[in-house]
Amino acid sequence: MGSGNPESSSYKLLSDDEMSVDNGHVCSRCETSISPPRSLSTLKLVLAFVFCQVPILLFSFVVFRYILLGNERTSDTYDKHDYLAFEKYNATGTPYSIVDAADPSKDADKFWNDLKTYTGIVTVDNAWAERNNLPPTVAYPHDPQLRVNVFHSLHCLYRIRNRLISNVPMEKWPRNDIHTMHCVDHLREEIMCNVDVSMSGSNEFVAFNNHNHDRKCRDLGAVQRWAQEHTWLGYKEYLEGVVGYDANEAERVNMALAGKGQWNKANSTHNKETGKIEAWFEDHEISSGH
Repeated sequence: MGSGNPESSSYKLLSDDEMSVDNGHVCSRCETSISPPRSLSTLKLVLAFVFCQVPILLFSFVVFRYILLGNERTSDTYDKHDYLAFEKYNATGTPYSIVDAADPSKDADKFWNDLKTYTGIVTVDNAWAERNNLPPTVAYPHDPQLRVNVFHSLHCLYRIRNRLISNVPMEKWPRNDIHTMHCVDHLREEIMCNVDVSMSGSNEFVAFNNHNHDRKCRDLGAVQRWAQEHTWLGYKEYLEGVVGYDANEAERVNMALAGKGQWNKANSTHNKETGKIEAWFEDHEISSGH
């Protein structure tokens, strides 16, 4: 190496290798001094790649955390037992100890009257309803008003039971009225939609009514609590005072059309000022007014 330059700035072939040049390359001893090791270059590339990934990973973590917190806030809005969690079967066994709720008895009547306290008509946030693709519905004043379907089904069972155990003659209180026939069809649709594939056993090869196993059910009590927390408290008053709906008038018309046509072919108009209802069937007109 020249004496005037720093030792690291230039290289000179060693004396015994000055003539050892092959195809433009210096000898292997000198080349190792001039070129950096290949393994060192690879290490630098790996380190550079890792350092580049750190900001990306940090950014991804921040975004994921933000989304997670957003979902938690949404769930908190609708109770720690979120409405969407009811899609899962989260309770074992039957929610009530009563066995015979069909035949008339004080216990059975109390059972059904307790169920009636929950209408299932609820008010939900409009954005939440759209995000979860809930069906179109009326709004009051701006938020959607909906009904949790299980309460509709229980109402229908209550109505059918009342008619089955009644001592009132058929001609005075028809059992095939539009409302009741609708309830039968509603329950049919619900059973076919929510197909129950659990198993039932038998003691005598005829009736299969043994359900004494770890059957998973939805927690009805949790659904009732959620519905009660989000219930539309002024629904009945709004229905009567603003809409002008008279339940007695509706039942009178319902009875007048009993057995005269298919329930799903019935149409009606409501006079808000008088409260009167006119009803008819699509296939043939039957007035139920005065």
